[in-house]
Amino acid sequence: MRTVGVDLSARPRRTAVSVIDWSGERAVVHAPILRCTDDRLLELLTALGEEDRAGVDCPFGWPVAFVEAMAAHAAPHPDWPGRDAAGDDDLRALRYRRTDLLVARHAPRFPLSVSFDKLGSVAARWARLQARLARLGHPVDRTGAGRVAEVYPAAARHRWGLPLGTVDELTAAAPWLHLSGTARQTYATDRDAYDALIASLTARAIGVRRTAWPTTADAGPARTEGWIHLPEPDSLPGLLHD
Repeated sequence: MRTVGVDLSARPRRTAVSVIDWSGERAVVHAPILRCTDDRLLELLTALGEEDRAGVDCPFGWPVAFVEAMAAHAAPHPDWPGRDAAGDDDLRALRYRRTDLLVARHAPRFPLSVSFDKLGSVAARWARLQARLARLGHPVDRTGAGRVAEVYPAAARHRWGLPLGTVDELTAAAPWLHLSGTARQTYATDRDAYDALIASLTARAIGVRRTAWPTTADAGPARTEGWIHLPEPDSLPGLLHD
């Protein structure tokens, strides 16, 4: 099994990828791919095998209420939900996806809003990549049921008890991770690369069914908005053998 972790940014300059090969008693971490372009990402994601998984740190969609509000505002006679309301409460549904609200209970900080923060530019890049993947015959199921899923490294680290966010801390918790000296140095000094590594480990957790999947009630919104796969607590040490 191979897992690919992508720490996506709006531009290639801050986009990093981590690839791990899983076999027997070893999980071999390749040197990170930095400054990753769209074409390189497509090459990696379309090459995934049947058992391979990829975790992408980026919202896969926008809140349903936000999309509906944009459509209403663009109409010949503009409208806006909650137009007669005062305060911030009416904007909550426009700001956060269902998965954001659920993950916030288990994360060190509230997820950024894809509709109200700069994160929207990253999601726009991913939306373009999703469209290109579909045209190449690799459509993305936004619930994570396919080979590509949405992940959130900060929340994954929190669930795995990795507060420091260092390579030493990670390899102490998962001593079966094999990193060459050069690769280890890059992961230790480049935050984007380290987040990509956590994303790749989360992809493994998805592949062995050690993450939270959408319930029946969550499935509808997840198909449109995306779904953050959150690892089970304390699942990191056993990922090699699960």
